[in-house]
Amino acid sequence: MFGKKKKQENEICVRLGEHEVYRGTLTDLPLREEIILEKSEEFFNDPNPCFIHRSAVRVRLLAELEEAAGRGEWELWEKYMGTAADSVDFG
Repeated sequence: MFGKKKKQENEICVRLGEHEVYRGTLTDLPLREEIILEKSEEFFNDPNPCFIHRSAVRVRLLAELEEAAGRGEWELWEKYMGTAADSVDFG
């Protein structure tokens, strides 16, 4: 009635060894506020990002995390989330 229904996003599971550190959707992944502000300044020269800049930064950071996971590189996950990880199941 009011447009297309949103496609349900798959759940991911981020782990460190046997410990689950996050379970939820990729778009809801908690990213450190300092990183969002730092990258907003870097990408848009905007130290106090509006919703649009904040969303664009999140999309870019999530894409970087997906690529890093595909290569088995976990440093960005720790930097962006503030929690170490060593595996991700993208469901």
